[in-house]
Amino acid sequence: MLRAGLAVVDDRPLSYLGTDPRGIVLFRVGLLVAAVLFSAFAVAVARGLAKPAGFLALFLVGQVGQVVVALVSIDGSSHVVHTTAGIVLGLSLPLLMWRFAAGQPAGPWRRMAYRLVALEVAACVAGVALSMAGAAVVAEVLPATGFHLWVILVGLRWPAPLASSPRRARRLPA
Repeated sequence: MLRAGLAVVDDRPLSYLGTDPRGIVLFRVGLLVAAVLFSAFAVAVARGLAKPAGFLALFLVGQVGQVVVALVSIDGSSHVVHTTAGIVLGLSLPLLMWRFAAGQPAGPWRRMAYRLVALEVAACVAGVALSMAGAAVVAEVLPATGFHLWVILVGLRWPAPLASSPRRARRLPA
């Protein structure tokens, strides 16, 4: 962040990390590797859903946004394309989480999934307010933290064991 001249409280978004010639490769590769890893995660999750089409559609829209953010610089005339792709990615995540929650059977895990969606929406709203207040870096990190918490919890809990499964006792409580 220091090389790109970004502070923790800065009116410029994290994408400016990719404008410094010394960090552009790391920025782009980092986003692309994250897209590949998230793709594997999403496919694994979708295999356990009864109706994965909506989940996968939202996932694909978000990943197109992430790849565009990785490959199109925020500098210059491409600023609008980069920013639009970032907004598409940002909007797709709570919708993806909501689609996942809607696909869960009724019970404690589904309620937890919806609470995580509510947390992510609240983080997004707070992020917009922080961005408008000139704290763009924190505004991006806050929703990303909620989303990554969801990824961790789903990763630890997924796939949900069947009620008759002997593995049920070894799983985390919902």
